[in-house]
Amino acid sequence: MVICGLLLMTLLKITYENAKLKGIFHYSLPSGYTCPGAKNCKTFAGRITGKITDKQIEVNGIKIRCYAAMDEARRPNVRKTRWDNYDLLKAEKTTVGKAELIKRSIEATGLIRGGTLRVHIGGDFYSQSYFNAWMIAARHFPKIVFYSYTKSIKFLVDYAHLIPDNYVFTCSRGGRYDSLIPKTMKKSASIFFSQDEADALGLEVDHTDDLAISGSKDFALLLHGSQPAGSKASQALSTL
Repeated sequence: MVICGLLLMTLLKITYENAKLKGIFHYSLPSGYTCPGAKNCKTFAGRITGKITDKQIEVNGIKIRCYAAMDEARRPNVRKTRWDNYDLLKAEKTTVGKAELIKRSIEATGLIRGGTLRVHIGGDFYSQSYFNAWMIAARHFPKIVFYSYTKSIKFLVDYAHLIPDNYVFTCSRGGRYDSLIPKTMKKSASIFFSQDEADALGLEVDHTDDLAISGSKDFALLLHGSQPAGSKASQALSTL
């Protein structure tokens, strides 16, 4: 039993399902701290206290508080899991080491028989080495569909040749690298305050991640969660 416990401590925590993601595995890192491409949603929940720090910079007049960071602030167990994952990855000093950690963690879930894994509800690809490690791991499991929203767009451009066919990306707009999105040849998602705003632009709203997983066109996401006082997002929510 002790050996089993030690083994679990050396694996990334990959979780099955939540209220939105039915039948889908998911994995996360601390929001903000691992999001180098974030801009209009840059939000931190303190590792110990969970206190929210807003560092958003407006993009097209909009800034929003990251919902994943708010989840970390409200739920200490979620915050701990994401930091534990980050600590394990940082302890691996090479890309190969990170990839092997990811592969062992996936194997422990039983996903090798096939399924879907969302990489990052909280967090993002924080370095080239980390991005490359996930591409290596995904190639190792061709029966699994991997998918991510990301603002680390530069990795999609610079290392496009490493992305396997079973890894689906959606570029998340509102970040530092939005200008690179057309070069990725990937679909993108934008956040809106209301269904009417999305409808006005002819964008379908994704409520279940179906469009992120299997769609091919740009789509919309609706804003949820509390927002910084005085922000455009907060003002819009107050009128709903």
